[in-house]
Amino acid sequence: MNLHRHNTIPDSGSPSCDRPRPATDGDSLHPRLDALVRAICPDAPPVEADCPRRIAALLEDAAWECDPAVRSGLTTVMARIHGTDDPGAPLPVDLSWPDLSREIRAHGDFLRLRELESSLRHAPVGGFPFDRHDWEHARDEESALREHQCHVREASYAPTPSEVFRIH
Repeated sequence: MNLHRHNTIPDSGSPSCDRPRPATDGDSLHPRLDALVRAICPDAPPVEADCPRRIAALLEDAAWECDPAVRSGLTTVMARIHGTDDPGAPLPVDLSWPDLSREIRAHGDFLRLRELESSLRHAPVGGFPFDRHDWEHARDEESALREHQCHVREASYAPTPSEVFRIH
């Protein structure tokens, strides 16, 4: 892959070339998930193509403590789109796509902050404890830092100038 930032023409190893990519299991699961989401919540926005992969990663991540009802809902969704669940069986009445979607996005942010923490510690992911509680703390710290940066940008550390300038 050509990583030179001033070269706008991708080389043959660049992922942006229009070479066909091999079909993956997630490619076939996406339409099924989208149809299932429409059945659960007709007003939901379209499901992203990588959503089945993200759900599987969430369910496999031992460091992510998930509410048991949400985990059960995501497990039901994955079983339904993989075809291991009875397609004629009714979906649980407490299944809420907005709640499941919120959990998927939260896990994505968890992965981002865990990776950032990994680079700050110069340690591999999994080489240090980082769970949902740590993610919430890191998220709050990141929010406080952004607030401080906005305050600094809009204000000044210098004292305010005097209103009147006099020469004696």
